[in-house]
Amino acid sequence: MPASLAIPSRGLFVTGTDTGVGKTAAAVAIVRWLVAAGHRVGVYKPVASGIAAADEPGGDPRRLWEAAGRPATPAAVCPQVFPAAIAPARAAAAVGLAVDDPLLRTGLAAWKESDIVVIEGAGGLCSPLGADTLGVDLAAAIGYPIVVVDAARLGAVGRNLATARAARAAGLAVAACVLSHVAPVAGDPADPASDEAIVAAARADLERHGLAAPVVILGHGADVFRPPLDWWRAAG
Repeated sequence: MPASLAIPSRGLFVTGTDTGVGKTAAAVAIVRWLVAAGHRVGVYKPVASGIAAADEPGGDPRRLWEAAGRPATPAAVCPQVFPAAIAPARAAAAVGLAVDDPLLRTGLAAWKESDIVVIEGAGGLCSPLGADTLGVDLAAAIGYPIVVVDAARLGAVGRNLATARAARAAGLAVAACVLSHVAPVAGDPADPASDEAIVAAARADLERHGLAAPVVILGHGADVFRPPLDWWRAAG
């Protein structure tokens, strides 16, 4: 980050292994946990596509803002919004604009008075946010520990290990991995191919293969992680 830019010393950067993996649900649940613990929580989504305005009901910025107790304004949560549901740079070009790459970084200063800030990226860790900025570039510039979010389905081991190793290669700490049920759980838990069995096996395999970060599960529509995690300490 620019040396003159004041930002909270404590924060988490929530990223996904891909798009549509439950990243916003996980970020919202983390924010609610921090608010319930008595912290002033800033929320920041550097850029969003697929919504018409930052305060659009049901949109990611609005969900984060409401989870944090409606601090500041939705525009402070997400200063760059583009309507097409495609990559941000292409969504901006579709309306004759361009993503302001420096603003991806400097917009975080709106939350400098917060105790902690939760940042939600867009797509996967290496997804492009602007013409010259990947998610990992922004995360590395800010320096907060990352939270990797993945859909609770087959393939979680490979996706989480690849993302965690990419983060560490960029000099980032991995605070936790969240396996998020993006749909209601299906199948008999005793069946090794059921959702519950796949997630339990993934947690064990991630530990066995040296993920070296807590792995927690977020149920479909839930606000509580299993097992519980102290997100304030995770951001330390």
